[in-house]
Amino acid sequence: MLLRQLYDQESSTYTYLIADEATREAALIDPVKEQVARDLKLIQELGLTLVYSIDTHVHADHVTGSGDLVAQTNAESVAAHGGAPCATRHVGHGDVLPLGSLRIEVLSTPGHTDDSLSYRVGQAVFTGDALLIRGCGRTDFQNGDPQALYRSITEVLFTLPGDTVVYPGHDYRGFTVSTIDEERVHNPRLSGKTEQEFVRIMTDLKLARPKRIDEAVPANRVCGRTAMSFDGAPKASEGYFQLEAEALLGQAAPPRIVDVREPQEFTGELGHIEGAELVPMADVQGAAQSWPKAEPLVLVCHSGRRSATAAASLVALGFEQVANLEGGMLAYNRAAASAIPA
Repeated sequence: MLLRQLYDQESSTYTYLIADEATREAALIDPVKEQVARDLKLIQELGLTLVYSIDTHVHADHVTGSGDLVAQTNAESVAAHGGAPCATRHVGHGDVLPLGSLRIEVLSTPGHTDDSLSYRVGQAVFTGDALLIRGCGRTDFQNGDPQALYRSITEVLFTLPGDTVVYPGHDYRGFTVSTIDEERVHNPRLSGKTEQEFVRIMTDLKLARPKRIDEAVPANRVCGRTAMSFDGAPKASEGYFQLEAEALLGQAAPPRIVDVREPQEFTGELGHIEGAELVPMADVQGAAQSWPKAEPLVLVCHSGRRSATAAASLVALGFEQVANLEGGMLAYNRAAASAIPA
């Protein structure tokens, strides 16, 4: 296996390039948006073909490069079933991603976030923020759970062979790699600690809020494609954009999609757009209080009428990039059907 450990200084993030040396098929694990040009240059220099851009979880400290990589290559973006809805492939525990003769085994390791995954390739395991060198990821945001993290580490990661090499998602003290045996013995948060003791340690950390969380989390839900706008769509007098279904289907990494219908409609005959969030019309303004106002939003309903009203109300609240899906689910389903090859 070809392996390169790459580093982003600003966020202390490790990105890993792995490849099958025979087929030259490659994957990037936890790419950083600002380093996409660097990563693509290295892939070209090594004569590789990018097959997967893989995220271990929805990050809060940096913006992923997955959306940009997918847009510039034929790679698939990979995330957990409960992770970024923009990913082109969603995986769970026990799934395997083939990469030439290599097998990328998916391990579910929630706790840092509820969508956290680790990836095992032969004698290496890429642990994201679940297990760090002499530490672990924090558990105080994004549905973090110290009990779940303790069990992920002790019941999943620590059951791997002791000589398995640990490649973490971050390091802040100059470490690059470790092993499962080393972390079992020397990790101060876990070695000899009961679950109750670990929970107390994590609860007492009192860490500062991540500086980029308000930017990074919504950006990573759209695979980092934050530059996308609706400038090409006709703008309504109310200040929102009208987006045709064909344009939405053509996006490599769709924006955040909010469905304002009722629950019975969302699961009814017309179905719903994959990755869409259900926020009934009556709840939109309340829910929007926690949404970043610069984030691109597409609102959808049955035919586009209710969503147009909701779009106008969000513009009045100060949202900058709001689009109404013209024709609603009726138009979307027609466009999706016509896009399927005969």
